[in-house]
Amino acid sequence: MSLKQIGTEITATPLEDWEEREFEKRSEELHRMTDNQLLKEILTKSDKKCNALIERQNTLIEDLTTSVNNLESANDYNVNELKRSVSNAVIAMKNLQDETRRFNDRISTELSQTVKRTETSLQSNLRKTIQTQSEEVFTEVRKELDESKKLLEFTRVELKLQGRVRKFFFWATPILLLVQTIVVIVSAF
Repeated sequence: MSLKQIGTEITATPLEDWEEREFEKRSEELHRMTDNQLLKEILTKSDKKCNALIERQNTLIEDLTTSVNNLESANDYNVNELKRSVSNAVIAMKNLQDETRRFNDRISTELSQTVKRTETSLQSNLRKTIQTQSEEVFTEVRKELDESKKLLEFTRVELKLQGRVRKFFFWATPILLLVQTIVVIVSAF
């Protein structure tokens, strides 16, 4: 049904089918262009955010890598220091044992010489005196050996503890890196 124009009473002629289709095509094309432009803007914003997140993650990974490298170098230094301390303690123990042997040899030779010289006179008194002196010396040497054993045992315990700490940091570092990456990804969304 055609409408009449007010005032002139001219009836409007309906649009032909091809004109209607042309109008619909143009309308659809304009909608597509608008949708494509909006998609491009959204993709551009999303790309910028993703790039910022990747840059932030890379910075965090670099910081953690630096921290791990610092920990590794500190661990290497501590291991070297412990090895040096243990080798020094072992050398000191060996030196102490050598000194003890020499001291014991010297005491025994001196005692035997003294006993031979004084055997005729004051034999019983001299033997008692020598025996007490040698017991005192042996007691002193035993004390030094016991102290050396305690020092060696303390060093062993300390080495075990540091080994456990190194193992803990060795396994904890990758886990913390993974947790941090997950937190960064979750906080990005």
